[in-house]
Amino acid sequence: MLFMDVSTWDPSNRDKILEHFKKLEIPEGIDVINQWIDLSGNRYYILYEAESAEAYGAFNLPWSDICVIDSVPVMEASEFMQLLPKYQKKT
Repeated sequence: MLFMDVSTWDPSNRDKILEHFKKLEIPEGIDVINQWIDLSGNRYYILYEAESAEAYGAFNLPWSDICVIDSVPVMEASEFMQLLPKYQKKT
């Protein structure tokens, strides 16, 4: 499943965040598609695929002490549009 995470942190945690990034190892079961840094400050965006809840937890939990992660399951719009007819109410 694809996830788009937005991580935010207090400016006072900047050095801790940088240390985490230097030591970052992507766990098995996570495929990072792309990532972006907010140039105006204290936000990080990442799009990745997680094979399981265990991989998802291994990827996000080590950061939970220094930042807030808003994680959203996503899919491409074209893929969603193909699913839509299955779930539309019939009148």
